[in-house]
This record gives sequence, C-alpha cells and structure tokens, in this order.
Amino acid sequence: MALTGYFFDSFQDVEPLLELPYRGEGATYKLAAELAREYECYVVAGFPEKMSMEAIEDYQVAQGLVDARTPQLVDTETSSHFPKLRDEAFNSALLIDPQGNLANVFRKHFLFEADTPWADEGRGFSYVDLPELGRVCVAICMDLNPYLLDSDFDKYELAHYCSKNRVDWLIVPMNWLLPEDELEKYNADTSMNQPSVTTINYWVARCMPLWVPGMGEPQNEGHRTTLIAANRTGTEKTTTFAGSSSVITFDAGQKADLVGAAGCREDAVISLHVADK
Repeated sequence: MALTGYFFDSFQDVEPLLELPYRGEGATYKLAAELAREYECYVVAGFPEKMSMEAIEDYQVAQGLVDARTPQLVDTETSSHFPKLRDEAFNSALLIDPQGNLANVFRKHFLFEADTPWADEGRGFSYVDLPELGRVCVAICMDLNPYLLDSDFDKYELAHYCSKNRVDWLIVPMNWLLPEDELEKYNADTSMNQPSVTTINYWVARCMPLWVPGMGEPQNEGHRTTLIAANRTGTEKTTTFAGSSSVITFDAGQKADLVGAAGCREDAVISLHVADK
C-alpha cells in the first residue's frame, strides 16, 4: 500500500484510511490520477479499499477472473493466512489511465498473515486489455507465493494464470520482506545498497512457467511477459523490506532477463525501454 504503511492490528486501525476509488475518493486515488495526467502514463498504486456496491459489481465484469485458491485448503480454514473479517475491506491496487480516470481495481487474492486482521481475499486473478500496452495483470505481493504458503510450490498459481491468458505485463506492488539471512548484514552495514539477489531469484523462480521450456502454454512459445516488481524499502515496526524493485522479461519457453533493479535500500525511479518481441 503506497501511502498508508502495511501493519494494522485491527479493522478499526485501518478503517479511517480506507478508500472508495469508484467515487473518486481517497489520497491514493487522487495522487495517482494527478501523476497519470502530469506524465501522460498509466499509474498503478496499492491502497486499502473499502467494500462497496461498485466493488461487487466490478467482479461481475472482471476480465478473465479465476479463483486460483486450492479448494482443499479453503475448506479447512485453519491457516493463519485466512481472513478474520469478511466483506469489509481489501488490500487492493488501482490502475489509472493517462487521462486520470480509474481503469481498473485489482484485489489481493492470496493474503499474507499481516493482511488478515482487516482484509478479505479478492475473488481471483484478473487482467485488463489496454490500448497500445496489451494485456495487463496486476497482482499484489503474496499473490506471487503459493496459496497460504501451504499449496504445492510447483502449482505456480499466478504464473500459470498469466501463461494461460497470454499476459503481456505482470505488475506487482509489494511489501516483500528481506530474507532473514540477509538481515544481519543489512543492519550492520548501512551503506549496503545492492539488490537482494536472493529475493530477485525467488521472484524469477515463482514465474518459471513464463520462461522455462515445457512449463508454460506451448502455443505461447516466444511470447514476452514483463514483470514489474515494485517493492518497498526500509523498516516498519520490526519488519525490514527487501526493496530491490525490478523489471524482468520472460520469453516463454526460452529465458528470463533482469533488465533493471534498484538497491535494497534505494527509493528510485527505474526508467527503461522494454523492446517488444
């Protein structure tokens, strides 16, 4: 979430910050719309969303909506990653077009433990087709992981969704944690600002169906999907984030290329040209 911080102990804590983007309300919506108009570009930003009739109606028209949860795990509802509160709020990301209009809202499908005191699960992965850009899927942080961190690692829920739907751009705003084995070095050397290679390698591994031969859809051979991983830096409460925001291209059945990355402490704008295949 771009403007609010991430850790909230209850729904009451986050409630004053909830936004209603369909009504043009909320600090994140207003900032994203202003940036989109100024730079004549699409803008994606994470925010805490209040449940609304517009959100319910949005699900009825969402393109390619797929519930990727593992049914056997949903039925048990014993995981610490299950929502404690239903139908009140979502950890969401909005997409604003170059004219400053709301183009779409995506809701986090797989929750992390920190989401569960206040956020419900989004109903599935989805995409939107944009003029000139192509097919865009926006997912949020934990969506890149196995469902509940309990489903089989090789289900690759999000990556298979993108492969099956021939997604061109996978955009993932994140609050991704720095690996524990890197924390000591990070805290001891405040000048350390290289990207977290372990983190980037993990993101690439979670996208294997988009680039490893034989793992994706055969008809998509050579199709390029570009991952934009926009991750947070710094520390909130006692949690340190990995930064290392990256742009990675995946050519189906062929290769993965790291096109650019920021450091683990670096708040930066990465400006790149990603050539079409």
